[in-house]
Amino acid sequence: MMRGVNGGSSRPMRRHSVTSALAVLACGAGAALFGGCGLDVFADCSVTKTCAGQASSQAVCPLDGDPSRPSSCGLYVAASGNDDNPGTAERPLRTLRAAVEKVQAEGARPMYACAETFVERLELRGGEVIHGGYNCTGGSPWTTQIGMTTLTTSANEVPLRVGSGRPTVVTSFKVVAADAVLPGVSSIAVIADRADLKLVRSQVQAGKGADGLAPPAEVDSATAGAPGKMGFAACMFSTMQEVSSICGAVESIGGSGGSGTSPWGKAGRNSSHGKDVSGGQGGEPEEFTLTECTPGGAGLAGSIGAQGAHGAELGTISATGYEGAPGTSGGDGDVGLAGGGGGAALGGSGTNKCPAGSATIHGASGGSGGTGGCGGKGGAGGGAGGGSFGLLSLDARLSFEAVTIITAGGGKGGDGAAGQAGGKGGVGGIGGAPPAISALKPGCAGGSGGKGGDGGKGGGGRGGPSVGVAFVGQAPPAKGASFEIGFEGPGGMGGDPQDPAPGGVRADTQSFD
Repeated sequence: MMRGVNGGSSRPMRRHSVTSALAVLACGAGAALFGGCGLDVFADCSVTKTCAGQASSQAVCPLDGDPSRPSSCGLYVAASGNDDNPGTAERPLRTLRAAVEKVQAEGARPMYACAETFVERLELRGGEVIHGGYNCTGGSPWTTQIGMTTLTTSANEVPLRVGSGRPTVVTSFKVVAADAVLPGVSSIAVIADRADLKLVRSQVQAGKGADGLAPPAEVDSATAGAPGKMGFAACMFSTMQEVSSICGAVESIGGSGGSGTSPWGKAGRNSSHGKDVSGGQGGEPEEFTLTECTPGGAGLAGSIGAQGAHGAELGTISATGYEGAPGTSGGDGDVGLAGGGGGAALGGSGTNKCPAGSATIHGASGGSGGTGGCGGKGGAGGGAGGGSFGLLSLDARLSFEAVTIITAGGGKGGDGAAGQAGGKGGVGGIGGAPPAISALKPGCAGGSGGKGGDGGKGGGGRGGPSVGVAFVGQAPPAKGASFEIGFEGPGGMGGDPQDPAPGGVRADTQSFD
């Protein structure tokens, strides 16, 4: 394996120059497969100068430079051509796609392309033979292979797809996939879906996979708890009062403050599906302790949500490309516990107490407890990094001859988002007030509700693979190809900065079964 940083080679890229001596690849005895002018790439037409089953005067090998060669022996494609042309050597087509469509509509013929760059997506159904790399300038065009024909297309697209059917042959082509730019998208040069594909003297080059999506964190905190109610003033009728708030399936209920009839403040509580969980304790009243009343206890903060799991699976490949392993979302934080109600103050009548004519002689009641803040939502998991794949082989039969497969490197897995901050607890209500001129004291305040727990951070996405040939089903051949494999993408970060998600796999060939 020849490897370099981001797909860089540790030695110069292998270049192939093919001359007319390679005419063996364009004509010959393919009549059994294609009929008429043959497509058997193993026939030696340099010797016979004929197409199988035809007289030599009718079927000169189309690569030997003889001007009497019949146009029926192939379709020709040049960047200077026109798709309205018949596709002869003298009047070539402009796009490879047009040549393929003509072959599929009119019958199999070999196709010949100039050593130029064609920016298009090409889909082969199976049975096509395409030879690239021809010199199309000067006095004798179409007679010499001087390099490779380049096939490429826009970012996030696959330049070459080959479907099931009869054997397909591609020679002297450089198939280049651009770097992916959308989050988590892979750069894939070739997809062979149940195809029988032979690549000869060609180069398959994938760009860099895009980094996985790093989802944004929730900006706003979760819903805050409700504040407690103020206690009733002394010397008035008073009742126990409480507040509540809903966080999903959980109802948080602040404890009611103590009153003249029931001077103890109640404990706050959280109720989920009918089951109470005790919050802050209620305060004691003044009149039974002969001391000042006590405020309600504060509710405890909710628990922080669990951290999301990292993406760890290898991922899957299909006709639509590669799907990696994202991180999972973090857990939601728990609701904060409600505060307890404050205790009531001592009442009474007489000097410096409730004046004559007061509605009651009750002391000031305590304030009710605030409810707990809602728990924050868990942060979203990071997306998987996109892969860099020279070729995806989906139950395909592959054959390589002097082929170089290059990958630039997988994308980084996305970092998981931080969890949403829990809502603030509701402030406890203040105690009721005594008369303006009085020795009576105010009621005690209710306890504040606890803060909601923060959501857990999402897990990191797994890094993108960097693989020459990724396959399901039949393994690619062990010979005929060399590889220059870029680095795998690193994994994204989750809740623990010392424990990122796993990076992608880096390999010449990799099974995805």
